[in-house]
Amino acid sequence: MWDKGLDFENAYSKIARHMAKAKVPGKCYDAILLIQLRNGSRISEAVRAFKQFLTTKGLELEVPVSKKRGKLEQRLMIIPQELQSIISPCFDLKDVDEKVLVNRVKFYCVHTYNFNTHSLRYAFITYLLRLGVNPSIIAKITKHSRLDFILTYTQEKTAEEILKKLG
Repeated sequence: MWDKGLDFENAYSKIARHMAKAKVPGKCYDAILLIQLRNGSRISEAVRAFKQFLTTKGLELEVPVSKKRGKLEQRLMIIPQELQSIISPCFDLKDVDEKVLVNRVKFYCVHTYNFNTHSLRYAFITYLLRLGVNPSIIAKITKHSRLDFILTYTQEKTAEEILKKLG
């Protein structure tokens, strides 16, 4: 299964609880994971948003989209309110190279939670699908360049749910 069956709300709650008791840098990595989950973004976009958040303290940020080669497309990223309290201990991460930080968070996620960061992206997509959001809107929110990818994914998830409900 593409999303490892990861539930958006459970994952959000689990990461937020862990962040509350974690030490630096785990607290900061959890904050990046929450940004990724809340926005259905790629991990590199979440890292960019986090670094921009550390600098500007803005809760609505525009960051470059990772998979738009040749295009300078931006995406809106919303910073969860609960992250305002973790700015100070994470401030030093704003100077860490983006690729280095991405790799650190990926490693942390797999070793701390036993799922990869991309699973958070698909937990978000599945969550929106269950809310009845149109797949073309989901593609716009997540900045998927190809609607057919979202349609294939959402149709597969819907088909699985229908099959399970049949008994």
